[in-house]
Amino acid sequence: MRRYAAPIVIALLASLAAACARPTNHAPEQKPTPGYSLNPALLDLPKRRWIKIHRQHSDDAVTFVRQEHGGSAFDSHRGRLVLFGSDTHVKRDWTNSPLFFDLQQLEWRRLYPNDDLATYAVTPEGLPVAGPQGDHPWAMHTFGAVSYDPAADALVVASYPAHMVPGRFTNALADLWPRVQRHPTWVLHLRSGVWEPLGGAPVHFFPYATAFDTRRGVVMGYRRDGVYELSLVTGRWQKVVEGGLLSWGNNAVYDSRNRALVAFGSHERRNDVVVYEPVTLRHRMMPTPGRRPAGAKNVPMAYHPDIGRTVTVVDRAPMYGTRDRGKMRAETWLYDFASDAWARVEEATLPFGVGMNYNLEFDPGHRLLLLVANPPGEPVAVWALRL
Repeated sequence: MRRYAAPIVIALLASLAAACARPTNHAPEQKPTPGYSLNPALLDLPKRRWIKIHRQHSDDAVTFVRQEHGGSAFDSHRGRLVLFGSDTHVKRDWTNSPLFFDLQQLEWRRLYPNDDLATYAVTPEGLPVAGPQGDHPWAMHTFGAVSYDPAADALVVASYPAHMVPGRFTNALADLWPRVQRHPTWVLHLRSGVWEPLGGAPVHFFPYATAFDTRRGVVMGYRRDGVYELSLVTGRWQKVVEGGLLSWGNNAVYDSRNRALVAFGSHERRNDVVVYEPVTLRHRMMPTPGRRPAGAKNVPMAYHPDIGRTVTVVDRAPMYGTRDRGKMRAETWLYDFASDAWARVEEATLPFGVGMNYNLEFDPGHRLLLLVANPPGEPVAVWALRL
């Protein structure tokens, strides 16, 4: 193995129906047999500690700088962690190729070379495209708005390059921007590697988050103005809740055991959890009377179905005002929606701050959490946690 180093009435009626449907015990969900080959070296990792399983080296086939404004998902058909998104204005980075981390080979791959800015264009229909064939999306911030639909075997990117507005951070696209009529929701079909811009009216989750509802087969999105849903069968976004309870900078996951969208984090660095239950139509900020992690924004989050908890990695500074990630620690916290309680995994603390990071996913084959993170100035690394 290569360089192995030790995720009112109608409402009342719906609520009653959901009460009957919701699981009443805490038995782990059935573990499906993955369709991809497992890596034996990842099956017996020690529990409750982050283990570095890969670190980029200069002679690797694929190297890159981790994009803090980029999102992630997990390709459960092939056993690959997927990153997509770019820092754009921050480092003048034009990363617009998905990056795949193969768990069997423990190596990074990319779908295509990042497209040169000279290939950026706008179609006659007013869609922004890039690449020699004009069939790729522009580089963009994606934040938490990247999700994977296993039934469609597709990556769904519900964001747009808002920070590329001419005059804000850059004028690199000043001649193209006025011609754009619609920034679509982009879908990457992983079997073919082909991008598809959805035809319906887009809803952008910049800088918010989406999560895939594994029980109903829809993408759910959380914004300040409400909750939205997208079905790739129809290709249409629909608002299902008016008004959000968290500002931008949040992340979200789908809690399949409790059938709920769980959101955490905000620009104000609050430490409140917001939950929306699509079956009951309940949308609320949880009281959470006990211990909580520090307030945060742009937090890595994933749902762990075996333990029925939402996993977060939250930076904590040794003193107020510390901004140096190298002097921080990243704590691992578990949120249990059923009991509305947090618990910290004391042993699973990283010796550096992860900063803005949306790159935490659950691998259903190896039953591991995977995090892409690195201390300041060090190469990109992939970390694994078994709970």
